[in-house]
Amino acid sequence: MKEKQLKRVIKYENAFLQVVEDDVLLPNNKATKRVVVKHIGAACVLPITKKHTVILTRQYRYAIEAESLEIPAGKKDTVNEDGLQCAKRELEEETGYTSSDFSKLTEIYTAIGFSDELVEIFVAKDCVVMASPPAQDADEFIETVEIPLDEAIRMVDDGEIRDAKTVVALLYIGKNKV
Repeated sequence: MKEKQLKRVIKYENAFLQVVEDDVLLPNNKATKRVVVKHIGAACVLPITKKHTVILTRQYRYAIEAESLEIPAGKKDTVNEDGLQCAKRELEEETGYTSSDFSKLTEIYTAIGFSDELVEIFVAKDCVVMASPPAQDADEFIETVEIPLDEAIRMVDDGEIRDAKTVVALLYIGKNKV
């Protein structure tokens, strides 16, 4: 069932992604085109405090023209960057919290129909506010929100939280009681 790439044209690229258009040969020997977003990869983290609250971020997302409630996340700085290192950095930069208790939950492809972006999902337990948190990225305007874990899971069930990585992390934690 594999498709064979015949030709690739890079339509757009920057430091962390490429948009390519491929001519491919299908298993039935018919030709078609595939447009793919090639992504450097990302990591995210579900921060949980000792009080069993989760630290989420609220930010405007241009692509959906709305605010979104999410777990801290970001792209890797390099293709070889360790996912845990990325998750720790994003937790500190986006929320001002830190933890010494991280574990990996899973990995997900975010939009498998047109992108190869792979996101590593971690949980950080016993999160605490940092004395001197790093500055947020200049292009990020993020509000930190602390919500009881059970309430955040209810918000997923009610459709109030719709970001894929956040939904996966919260439902994974809810199911596995990690």
